[in-house]
Amino acid sequence: MEIYITTNSEGCVGGYSYCEISPGHKIQISEEDQFFQRGFASYKYLSGELVHDENKEKMIQQEKQIKEAMPSVSEQLITTQEALVGVYEQNADLQQQLIDTQIAMVEMFEAAL
Repeated sequence: MEIYITTNSEGCVGGYSYCEISPGHKIQISEEDQFFQRGFASYKYLSGELVHDENKEKMIQQEKQIKEAMPSVSEQLITTQEALVGVYEQNADLQQQLIDTQIAMVEMFEAAL
């Protein structure tokens, strides 16, 4: 089968299509080729051939693992909001303790009179 690929200045494949694209390169490839299982991002176009770059594939997999391990923005926002609620509750508790202390001081002062 024929596919058309785009490449960057380093020869890395940026995408592919079954329709002609310009600028692009026309490639003959088997439907069972590993290119379709591995993903085009780990390939280079060198001397008219698709060449699998194992180091690039490993790097892509590592980046994917890191991205999946990092909490999403919404998860980070929820964590921040929960922390703020905790701080607010602590502040409310401290305010109540201050009021209680002031009342106790007034009572002690009045008792001393």
